Amino acid sequence: MILKIVEKTERIIIIALLFGLLIIVAYTTIVFLSLLLGGILSAIQDSFSENNIMKHLHGIFGGFLSVLIGIELLHTIKMYLKEDVVHVEIVLLVALIGISRHVIDLDYKHLEPLTIFGISSLIIALSFGYFLIKKAGYKLKKKKKNIKAVRC
Repeated sequence: MILKIVEKTERIIIIALLFGLLIIVAYTTIVFLSLLLGGILSAIQDSFSENNIMKHLHGIFGGFLSVLIGIELLHTIKMYLKEDVVHVEIVLLVALIGISRHVIDLDYKHLEPLTIFGISSLIIALSFGYFLIKKAGYKLKKKKKNIKAVRC
């Protein structure tokens, strides 16, 4: 009895989070598109100096990755609702995208070498973990196909 109440409450909370995140992703997309259009218009009006273009591209790529992170989080919550399982592959992908967005925002001139080493180590570790999970998933799919082929 109590477990059913907890499960239903958990499901309601997850659905509320899903809708909240959906609103945030929609808002972020609108902000990103306005930033993109504003950047294009101001680049046309302003001079095409390297500094100006890089500033706009920096904002555009950061906005794009923010939207992408939101979409991946939506996908994670959606998969959890369908299967009651958190997919590690998607979590690692969101972490990689988040770190990538952070790397775009970094000012390398004022960073200590140890900080850069730490961030690069984190990216390598997440990428390696993602690679191992994808490789294991590929082997598992291949093994299932072989089992089906033997049964036929």
